[in-house]
Amino acid sequence: MPLSDHERQMLEEMERQLFADDPRLARTFESAATPRRDHRRILVGVAGVAVGLALLVLAVALPSVVLGVAAFLVMVAGGVWAATAPVVENGAPGTARRVPAGAARPGTGEDQSAFMRRMEERWERRGGLDHQD
Repeated sequence: MPLSDHERQMLEEMERQLFADDPRLARTFESAATPRRDHRRILVGVAGVAVGLALLVLAVALPSVVLGVAAFLVMVAGGVWAATAPVVENGAPGTARRVPAGAARPGTGEDQSAFMRRMEERWERRGGLDHQD
């Protein structure tokens, strides 16, 4: 569902405020390029699935179990090949690297936990949330 104009304006204002509050974060987002999938690898994988499907139809027409199994394996291999296409950074060919699903950028767990701790401290200072027990 698309955002309304009011929601879009609120989101842009929140983004401007966030970047004004934390210039380092703004620089990080400016330097980060949006990763793209390797389209050639995806096309080869889809073509492999199509060839496997054609072989499967042929295996059914010529009652051949061996050809059917081979066709199935070709389809699975093509699907896996397309689904595991590496991410290409900055659109430069030959600079592909694997990025796990859901990972924004590489970093050590210690760096990420320190970052999260700083973010939580800032959040608590801004909101005036003092955890008093």
